Amino acid sequence: MADTRGIELDGHHKKNIATEIRKHIDSVNAVFILANGTIQRTNVSTDYALSALSAIFPKSLAENITFVFTNVPSPLSWNFSPETIPDVLKHAPRFLLDNPVALQRRFLSIKSDPKQKKEIARLRKGVQECEEKALEMLVELFDWLDGLEPQPTKEIVELYNLSQKIEANITDTLAQMDQAAAKKVKIDKIMGALKDNSYVSPSPYTYLGLNLIQTGYRIRMLLVPSRTP
Repeated sequence: MADTRGIELDGHHKKNIATEIRKHIDSVNAVFILANGTIQRTNVSTDYALSALSAIFPKSLAENITFVFTNVPSPLSWNFSPETIPDVLKHAPRFLLDNPVALQRRFLSIKSDPKQKKEIARLRKGVQECEEKALEMLVELFDWLDGLEPQPTKEIVELYNLSQKIEANITDTLAQMDQAAAKKVKIDKIMGALKDNSYVSPSPYTYLGLNLIQTGYRIRMLLVPSRTP
């Protein structure tokens, strides 16, 4: 969701997700939402992605959704504000993770630097502690998974189809509103012309015969007695 190449691609992605679920997945055990725990609040694209996914997640799947916040070595380093999480997901469990693989790679690059010899022992201990915390978190995560009931995906596909129908109706309604607004502008211009530049004919009647057919409306010819003899 919120593809950096353009938001219009999200429809394509949602369609692919729904297609894969319909063809290959009968049930869902859990949904993981990965977020950077160092960021204080969700950005616009994240808000949009969560809203779009929530629209196709049935209520039956609510208990099977969790957040995994990355780059968080301890709760003291967790900056993400829970208040920015959508209401439908505020109940979701939250797990904190500081990626030990990334730290190990960084440690190996520093270890090869002869200028960092004094720091090697301290850094190695930090990586080991991170690995232990990550394992503890994974144990808690799998314990949570073991207590879940797999949810059928049929309702997900149905909600996706319903959301597509709603989006199509909204698009059609907005197009009709744009057309109506354009017609109103034309009518306003014609009414202004009627007030300011009315044509008085030499006959005993004043003929106001401006063509309104192009605006999409039909009117009768208006014949009124002329003030001229």
